Amino acid sequence: MQKQFVTPDPQDLVNALGVEPETTGETQMTVSLFDVTGEDLTFSYNVVGQSVSVHWNTESGDPALKLFREGATLLRIQEGDGVTELVVEFETQDTTGTLGLRVFPNVSVMETSLLS
Repeated sequence: MQKQFVTPDPQDLVNALGVEPETTGETQMTVSLFDVTGEDLTFSYNVVGQSVSVHWNTESGDPALKLFREGATLLRIQEGDGVTELVVEFETQDTTGTLGLRVFPNVSVMETSLLS
């Protein structure tokens, strides 16, 4: 049985990040983080498609990171010690993992993917 992709209430994202997710497709939400981080950074998630994507571009507009993952089961906001990050947990038939997108105090992306 396939797990459901659980996401926080959009207001929780506003409270944590200061920006509201926008609907960018039938079932996709996109959070533009430029005003928050000064970086050309967007985070999108699709509850029905159980997927997330991160697009982070350089100042010249060239892609620094383009990441797309399927099999998302949980999106949560993690806050503490002056750090705020979006954490996505994944589970597919073959792998489990996490993706951490730190927004404060500076942007970083960390991912772990392990064979199940």
